[in-house]
Amino acid sequence: MHGSGSSELFAQLVESLNPGVQVDQTLAPLICTGILGEPAHLVEVRHQLERWAARTGLPAPSVADLVLSTYEALANAAEHAYLSDPGPVDLVAARTTDGRVLVTVSDRGRWRPPPADPGFRGRGLLMIKALAHRADVQQGPHGTTVHMEWARPVTGPGSGTAQHE
Repeated sequence: MHGSGSSELFAQLVESLNPGVQVDQTLAPLICTGILGEPAHLVEVRHQLERWAARTGLPAPSVADLVLSTYEALANAAEHAYLSDPGPVDLVAARTTDGRVLVTVSDRGRWRPPPADPGFRGRGLLMIKALAHRADVQQGPHGTTVHMEWARPVTGPGSGTAQHE
C-alpha cells in the first residue's frame, strides 16, 4: 500500500524526530498511504502492522500496545475525519537508531471536537496516550495527525527496563 504521498509522509516522520536521530535502515519503514477508511481495509493494515512491529525489537507487551494504539488512531481517523464517504488515512512507522519506534497516522479530513459527554465512547485518544510512551495530536486545516512513540529496551551491561519519556 505504498502511495504517491509515501515520500512526503516519510519526510514528515523524519522531521518529527529529534535533531540528529536517524531512521534505522536495517528495518524498512512501514508506509501505507491512501488507505480507504473502511473496516476491511483497516484490518488488512493492522495485520501488516502486527508483522512489522514484531520485528522492531520491542517486547511483546509494547508490540501489543503499539498495534492497539495505531489501530485506534486509524479507526478514529476513518470514523471521525470525514462527514460522508470514507476518506483516505495514512500510516507511517519506523524504527530509529537510538532505540525508538515511531508511528504516525494522518487523515485529510476535518477535526471535530469530542462531545462534552461522550457516553461510553470517546476514549480512543486517552487510550492512545496511556499506551504509547509519547503521543501527540496535531489538528490543522488539512487534517489531523497522531504521532506515537515507543522506546525499545536498553540492552547491555547495567541496563534496566525500557526508557519512557
